[in-house]
Amino acid sequence: MSLLTQYPFWLAVFAVLLGVGYALFLYHKNENVVFEKRSRIVMASLRGVAMALLAFLLLAPMLKMIRKQTDKPVIIFSIDNSESIASGKDAAYYTRDYPRQLQKVVNDLAKQYDVDAYLVGDENKLVDNENVGVDFSDKSTNLSALFDDINLLYSSRNVGAVVMLTDGIYNIGSNPYYAAQKANFPVYTVGLGSDEQATDLFIADIVHNKEVLKGNRAPVEVKVQAGKLSGKTAKLTVSDDHGEVFSKTLQISGNQYFETVSFLVDAEKPGLKRFKVDLDELDGEITHKNNHAQFFIRVIESKDKIAVVYEAPHPDVAAIRSALELSDNYDVTVASVEEFKANPADFGLIVLHQLPSQKHPASSLLSQIRQNGVSALYIIGTQTELNAFNGLNTGLQITQSKNMTNNATASYNSNFMLFSFSEEAQQLLPTLPPLQTPFGTYKASVSSNLFMTQKISGVETKYPLFLFNDVNGAKTGVVSGTGLWAWKVYDYVNNQNHDAFNEIVNKTALFLVAKNDKSPFRVRHNAVFAENAPVEFSAELHNESGELLNTPDVKLTVKGSGDTAYDAQFSKQNNAYYLNMGELPVGTYTWTAKTQLGNKTYEKSGSFSVQEIFVETANLVADFDMLKSVAQTTGGKFFTRNELEKVVKEIKANENIKPVASYQKKYSMLLNSPWYLALIVLLLGIEWFLRKWHGGM
Repeated sequence: MSLLTQYPFWLAVFAVLLGVGYALFLYHKNENVVFEKRSRIVMASLRGVAMALLAFLLLAPMLKMIRKQTDKPVIIFSIDNSESIASGKDAAYYTRDYPRQLQKVVNDLAKQYDVDAYLVGDENKLVDNENVGVDFSDKSTNLSALFDDINLLYSSRNVGAVVMLTDGIYNIGSNPYYAAQKANFPVYTVGLGSDEQATDLFIADIVHNKEVLKGNRAPVEVKVQAGKLSGKTAKLTVSDDHGEVFSKTLQISGNQYFETVSFLVDAEKPGLKRFKVDLDELDGEITHKNNHAQFFIRVIESKDKIAVVYEAPHPDVAAIRSALELSDNYDVTVASVEEFKANPADFGLIVLHQLPSQKHPASSLLSQIRQNGVSALYIIGTQTELNAFNGLNTGLQITQSKNMTNNATASYNSNFMLFSFSEEAQQLLPTLPPLQTPFGTYKASVSSNLFMTQKISGVETKYPLFLFNDVNGAKTGVVSGTGLWAWKVYDYVNNQNHDAFNEIVNKTALFLVAKNDKSPFRVRHNAVFAENAPVEFSAELHNESGELLNTPDVKLTVKGSGDTAYDAQFSKQNNAYYLNMGELPVGTYTWTAKTQLGNKTYEKSGSFSVQEIFVETANLVADFDMLKSVAQTTGGKFFTRNELEKVVKEIKANENIKPVASYQKKYSMLLNSPWYLALIVLLLGIEWFLRKWHGGM
């Protein structure tokens, strides 16, 4: 501990002189003080020291303290909680003995280290060390996501090791081997399940179009695999709600059999069609769960036409086009503004990339878009003529004082209600590369809905990055920056897919293309929900002036098969309504929503389906080779499930897993020290007592 001051330390001499001078004045020169010499000296010394200490505070002294802090190693458990673990032949062990053994290992390490345990599956869930609570209920597995979370949450912690207990089967995210290469700590892997080929016949995958035009036939591919069933036969049956639509008898040859069965299904009536796929259940199979699956196809009346019109070639255009063309629901046209000669009224949505521009005002095109009420998505760039754009009544005004740009990252608006946006995509947004946005002042209209806002140099702003507006029935969207192509690249680099980017583009297009519901009461939801995803609804209520309000309550009744029924009430958010019903069992449901405004009662109804997720049971052969590679590349070690307790000994024997001492500097104003002030009070108190004792005033 040391003492510092904001002023030169030699000024403390004046504090001492002030204390001495005051004491001399009070006890030596003051003729009214009549004490004997010894008492005068003692009391003067007390008063002088007290006054010097008080005067010293004028120098703003600070105490500098160095504190030693010991950070215990953190042992992180990554515990696979997916269905595949307990779907094999050793299901009894994993539901009875394994949880007890796992809890013992966690408790043993918790005596010496800080232990954080995560259940890994649909998401990473931190659990109580005293009750890990593994139940193998998750429908999917993302083994790489925990490494990303560790880099984010434990960057300043002393991570000693990660214990990864899994069968190595992952169906979401990237290969954990590559994610683990970034780790600066050993990963001890424990192989669960069996890496031997199991006796099993299963549906490995179903490939189909999600949407098909009415009157067409949709191609479907069912990929069937079998192990150790050579010479057996099995029937594949496909049926809809009215009965069988396709069947084929399979002749299984070889102990590692694979076949792709292709067929066509009819799309006669508009709406959502459910199909069931069933394989015969053969004797000796390790499980029959993966012999059955289902898929959904939406039959649409006609394709929505979308035009992407650009001022000049740009990688954003290619990225948007590729995402839109994934959907069979869209007929996509891409052209430069000079080449685009089609009638805008024929399109449900026109994407305008950096239009209007100084070179191409596109006055005729923009005029026809407004006159015909065509939805438009404007993407602002350096070539956009902002004065012309500001006159289009898009819901956003941008005043650019200088010809400069900002690098703005995306921040999701949690109050956005126009359509649902997955949790995975929301979490990815802040990490995406920045868009190049105009430097200036942004003003969004009251009627606009903010989807994303700009985060500039790490500072959250209210500047819109992505918004929607609706004026006289014509929908508009605005992306106030270019660089969307980099989002697509980043999504692939981190997740080995473009799912998040495609979701942003396609849900934007779906909302803008959808015909406006003119009714006062509107309810929105997805047609199909995965069984491990929450069932979400949003609703709007408009008064006769078209203004949003959410004063009255909105109640919802959902009915499933049989007598299954759920009653719920929407919560009120901003001027709209939202309802999260959580996860529902697999099946088809109908719903009815009701509310009352004044003397009028409004009612809406519809249907949706909850689709089974079968990826966890499609493959039950553990990938021990990958787990061994993860352990080797990080300096860890691979164990079998029978060696679970050896993990504790291995970690304790690792000399590199040890506490880390750190030293922290702490500064504290001496004025805030209670001991310093107590000393001054004590000195003055003793002086006062002696004065009274000797009869002074």
